[in-house]
Amino acid sequence: MKKMFCIMLFCLSAYSCDPADPAYMLLDFNDNNRDGTLNLDEWVTCKAPQALKIAPDLCTGQEFKRLDINHNGKISLDELGSLLFQKIDWKEDPCTSWPWDSKNEDQNKSIAK
Repeated sequence: MKKMFCIMLFCLSAYSCDPADPAYMLLDFNDNNRDGTLNLDEWVTCKAPQALKIAPDLCTGQEFKRLDINHNGKISLDELGSLLFQKIDWKEDPCTSWPWDSKNEDQNKSIAK
């Protein structure tokens, strides 16, 4: 019985909805030089991906100085994580329409034709 429960638990866990971190999406969308951080220029010109909403005062020089705790001129994902749900959030919960229709492809996979 325990073996069957473990197998079922393993199989069902493969079908859970676990969306990407909104802070990571913001960083990746605006990281022009692909160094894994945002410098001041990337920060003040930042834009939100379509699925995210950000606070209007987020991409300012003042906010950059506040977040740049170690004063290296870059903001990392760890520093952005403190803004989750305060200034960076989803427009709509990505898991609201989960599970997706069997007719549709997995939304996380690209379709190559």
